[in-house]
Amino acid sequence: MPHTHRQPKGPFMKRWYDKYPELAGYLEQFREMSQSRRDKLVKGIVEIVRKSNPTIFEDFLLDFPLDFNRRRWYDKDPYLWLLFNGLAYADIDLLSAVTRYLRENIDS
Repeated sequence: MPHTHRQPKGPFMKRWYDKYPELAGYLEQFREMSQSRRDKLVKGIVEIVRKSNPTIFEDFLLDFPLDFNRRRWYDKDPYLWLLFNGLAYADIDLLSAVTRYLRENIDS
């Protein structure tokens, strides 16, 4: 099934991943997907991240505390929070690897 991208509007353009439209489209799909499918994809992404940059998640934790108000949809799930905020620190090669993984596992 082909993937269609929603164009971010208004204040949402400030999200780090909006600079990467294909990745942004895949990440937005996490909002509506089943918990079991989302968990499987998150696990795969975490494996990719750990192989590429083993300390990326730990490196940002002190600088980017959990938002206790939990305003964003992914703040409600600690794994998604870690993933979304950790990937903000990723280099383009890692983001490309994550995008390829999502393309292969969401679009197939």
